[in-house]
Amino acid sequence: MTRDDKSIATKRLRLEPVTSENAATLWRLMQTAELRTYQDLPTMERAQFVALVASHRRRSDLRGPGRYEWLIERAGIEEPIGWVSLRIGEGTQESGELGYSLVEEQRGQGYATEAVRALVNAAFALAGLHVVRAYCLPENERSRALLKRLGFREEGRLKHGASLRGRPVDVICYTLSRSGSSPSK
Repeated sequence: MTRDDKSIATKRLRLEPVTSENAATLWRLMQTAELRTYQDLPTMERAQFVALVASHRRRSDLRGPGRYEWLIERAGIEEPIGWVSLRIGEGTQESGELGYSLVEEQRGQGYATEAVRALVNAAFALAGLHVVRAYCLPENERSRALLKRLGFREEGRLKHGASLRGRPVDVICYTLSRSGSSPSK
């Protein structure tokens, strides 16, 4: 993983921070129907979403509480192929919550694994986190397999731990500890 002052680069991908300048691109990506299968994405209008992104404190050092988001870009593809996010809460800055999504036609080629691995490594190295968590719906087999492949450990099911299309759903919690090592290659 290489990193300049804002983006994260891997062998095949570039994770570009979401800012007010490219927030409309993320909003367009989030309108893709298949991305809403396992995630409850915001349904706000484009201008409202861009204003929300602009209101967030933006830092590139991953230090401190906040929601950090990156568009996943692939050489030769004009539009981003997905996004990854890391949320560090106000209460504890020793753990963070990972999120990710990839458009259907780019799945199954290792891009999500590569992007998540890069973000988790940055979370441990740059943010100084001790634990990264991820939550998935039980039926999201591909996401569950990705997390296991990277060394995340299944911690258990949270009844009604999230909502999807306005309804409570169960989620499975996965964790990866910094002391346990960085994500598997």
